Amino acid sequence: MEWFSVWWNNLGLIGQIMACSAIPMTVVMLLQLVLMIIGVGFGSEADGDVDDSTIESNAETSPPDSRSTGSTSTFRIFTIRGIVAFFALGGWAGLAALAAGLHPFWAIQISLFIGVCALLLAAIVIRLALRMQTSGNINLNNAISQTADVYIRIPSGRSDKGKVTMLLQERFVELDAITDNETDIMPESKVKVVAIIDDDCLVVEPVIKN
Repeated sequence: MEWFSVWWNNLGLIGQIMACSAIPMTVVMLLQLVLMIIGVGFGSEADGDVDDSTIESNAETSPPDSRSTGSTSTFRIFTIRGIVAFFALGGWAGLAALAAGLHPFWAIQISLFIGVCALLLAAIVIRLALRMQTSGNINLNNAISQTADVYIRIPSGRSDKGKVTMLLQERFVELDAITDNETDIMPESKVKVVAIIDDDCLVVEPVIKN
């Protein structure tokens, strides 16, 4: 690992900070990609990936036990995956600028610019992917016993609605959710769907990890 020590020492303080941002975040980004491909850790355990962008699902007149979903104008930029992309790509861009001999000031500007572009691009890609679910009817009964990821905090005791994302009938959807849990269920938590109320809202409970 002598080459790594030489490389690290030649980076300087700013370069080392960028490397500490780029390297671990790149690992996280690759891990997210692998989990998405194999269908672990996103939405239903057997279904596959969901994303952090938001899609409103509005109930419409449809056959029994089914509903339509549609996109909304809500556009979320600061998502977990977007932030990972910001630090990963921004860090590598800054390192590349330093390696090209640019002054650290300009390397930082390039790093921030590329990071912001990555953040916006991730949000756009996520939203476009989730819009693929806008056609067709979804039977919410198929969500029962499935797992989902909390996207917007679900208040305790059915005091208000939160949001969950999941892959349902091969469509990425975001759905309203409430819980009987005694404490709020925070974003990025995994929950299990236990019931459906009002034909368009899920009742969920936290998934207890062994």
